[in-house]
Amino acid sequence: MNPGQKKAPLIIGVDGGGTKTEAVLATVDADGGTTLLGRGLSGPSNMRLAGRKQTLASLDEAIKLAVANHLPEGRKADIAILALAGSDFSDVRHEIRQWAAQRDLFDRLEIINDADPVMAAGTPDRWGVALVVGTGSVAIGVDREGRSITRGGWGHWYGDKGSGYDLGCQALAAVSEAQDGMGPETALTGLLLKHFGLENPRLIIQKLYSGGNVRSHIAAAAPVVLDAAELGDIVAMRIAERCIGELVRLVTAVTCDLEFSEAYPLALAGGVICKHPGYRAALEASLNTTNPSPGPVATVPQPVLGAIRIGRDSLEH
Repeated sequence: MNPGQKKAPLIIGVDGGGTKTEAVLATVDADGGTTLLGRGLSGPSNMRLAGRKQTLASLDEAIKLAVANHLPEGRKADIAILALAGSDFSDVRHEIRQWAAQRDLFDRLEIINDADPVMAAGTPDRWGVALVVGTGSVAIGVDREGRSITRGGWGHWYGDKGSGYDLGCQALAAVSEAQDGMGPETALTGLLLKHFGLENPRLIIQKLYSGGNVRSHIAAAAPVVLDAAELGDIVAMRIAERCIGELVRLVTAVTCDLEFSEAYPLALAGGVICKHPGYRAALEASLNTTNPSPGPVATVPQPVLGAIRIGRDSLEH
């Protein structure tokens, strides 16, 4: 680099949720595009669920891996965009900012909702609805004038409808009822016993609590439920249908409150909705019966790239 040449801006983007945290380091090119330099993966960073110690450790690990061998000695990133589930709370933001001040890895910090980068990466003009369906569930909407609202994201105790946790929790309830003779027999019993490596359904609760993060372990059973539904198990099919109905309610709550009157862009993210085409297709089919219905629909398998886009736009303004 010539002595008078301006350094290319560096951006750290982070997408953190109840199961994993992904961080990337990118540089802004001369033409305004971005180039990824490094990537890091770690554990959960939803502080409300994983706790302060685990969340900060996950951020440390993911960012350390992302910047390793790419951030010159003495150089800091120009901006960091941390898109974290559960970060809407002021005490969580305070803890994150304290952590950031101690690490001193970037000049500017923005802490945003984990659905924001989904909107940035998955809608043509940064308006519409972003729906995240992973371990938990949340939807944000932005109208053409920039007004934004959030629906869902209440957590697993009384929210996260239609999420991986909801699917797994309902399936475990169905297995317990079948075992007690209080509900119909279901293939979920054998499939979940195989999933957990057990022979007795009553040992499932012990298995869940011995693993630490109970919520994540329940959510990890979601693929079993969706596979059973696709194979025609009536109980699993009903669970999937109920969860799809909850996701439709979540999206329509956004579109009604923002008074959308025409087709709107819909961006979908999260492991449950992105990795299971049948579940996603059923959701889209149900949403197509609503008025207004979505269009276009895009999946965002890497929301962290939306965080990089937000960082680039912030540096330009």
